[in-house]
Amino acid sequence: MIFKIGWLTLGDSAEEEVNPGPQHARWTKTNVVVEKPIPGKGNKTITIRTSDLVLDHCELTVRSITNDRYKQLKHLCDECGPFKVVCNHVPDGLNMYILDRSIDHSENDKEPPLTETQTGETLNVATWTISLLEAWD
Repeated sequence: MIFKIGWLTLGDSAEEEVNPGPQHARWTKTNVVVEKPIPGKGNKTITIRTSDLVLDHCELTVRSITNDRYKQLKHLCDECGPFKVVCNHVPDGLNMYILDRSIDHSENDKEPPLTETQTGETLNVATWTISLLEAWD
């Protein structure tokens, strides 16, 4: 899966880099509907859609292996956006803000944070969860 957020491309196999692409992308869009009783009809109700515009949400899970990718992801999340997001769900792109991020360094990462490989490259293995919201400015 290739996922591009602004200037950062995640999962481009042409680059032949150590860092994998996104592990998981979950898209949601929730319509706002209210239920109101019909006056004089007893217990009967009517449902009403309260908004024509509903924004896309995306929760993205990606891993960083190298310290360079870790810094790129941190910098991207700190900028907040809006960024143009391009992926298989929105091939023409969609402007989105980064709402929040969580970074997990765990035992499952198999490599302790900030160690060096045989080539001297610094590692910073972590699992990132990034939440994005469609920009409608």
